Amino acid sequence: ELDDEVANHHEKLMPLIFNLMSDSNEATVKYALNALDCILESLGDNIARYLPQLMERLVVLLDTGAMDVKPIALSAIGSAAHSSGEGFAPYFGEVIARIKRAMALTGDDDTLALRGVATDTAGAIAEAAGREAFRPHLEETMRLALEGMDIPSSGMRESGYCYFGVMSRVFEAEFSQYIGYIAPHLLDTLRMDETSAFEQELDDGSEDMENADDDDDEDSPFKVNTAVADEKEVAADAAGELFASTGAGFLPYVEDVAKELVNLLDHYSETVRKSAVVSLFTFIRTFNKIAAPEPWKAGVPVRVPINDNTAAMIKLVLPAVVAMWGDEDDKMVVTQICVELRSIMKDVGPAVTVD
Repeated sequence: ELDDEVANHHEKLMPLIFNLMSDSNEATVKYALNALDCILESLGDNIARYLPQLMERLVVLLDTGAMDVKPIALSAIGSAAHSSGEGFAPYFGEVIARIKRAMALTGDDDTLALRGVATDTAGAIAEAAGREAFRPHLEETMRLALEGMDIPSSGMRESGYCYFGVMSRVFEAEFSQYIGYIAPHLLDTLRMDETSAFEQELDDGSEDMENADDDDDEDSPFKVNTAVADEKEVAADAAGELFASTGAGFLPYVEDVAKELVNLLDHYSETVRKSAVVSLFTFIRTFNKIAAPEPWKAGVPVRVPINDNTAAMIKLVLPAVVAMWGDEDDKMVVTQICVELRSIMKDVGPAVTVD
């Protein structure tokens, strides 16, 4: 929450961080990179003055740093790209080459962590560079991201969904050619049995539970997120982005995905429920956008009819959301429901609330 306020002191902080990035102590370098990553996206236009020195040092760390330093350096490169936008163009070539090499890595958990960050960063680079600049790299990075989805790792799949969502925003309808490869993974994640996944993680000796956001009721078992719950949250977010960005290209999978999202409305994780709510309303909004109806008119009975697909999605979503709303005890989720209802009524009109 203090990122913007801290970034206001960039003239004092950035020289200190640059010095620490060159420290011989690995832990110091990691702390410096974490601090840098927090500041970068709040620098705005001020990043331009630091970008040459910043990229020089980050690329060196990516090439020669310790394995647990490389992912943080690469994440900072993604933040720099996001913050600098078109100003990142001079560095695009050298960075995308390194990203593609990292996206092809296989090995232990540390290596896969770097591969996952590389997959995430590819999306940030694509948004910064733009559609035309990134198009020559789309096919190869998509192939590598899809290969990563077959690695038995929730973290890798999360990174893949983040990448797919960003690519769909960048390439829009052009990205439809990949939906047939992505949707089966999406459905597998949304349908995943978390009990079986939990037992498998125990067998593998991996970390199986993380505390959810610190809340008033920290000890509640319903405030615990497994790695699979986190994966479902990201997959639910990606579902909405994919349909909103590709439109008709996602239609063959809308019904199945929507039903799985409805099933997630009673998930124990509040962040999963929130993501499911957002994407379900995105589905309604996208159907309405595809139909391109006349502007709605206030009042009932409804004077401007809505498309059959939009109506069917409303009938699927609204009763389920209203039912979970009555039992919902998380303020974040309740707030999101109210935001989505207000937005969808503004977009679609009174047909949303009239059976």
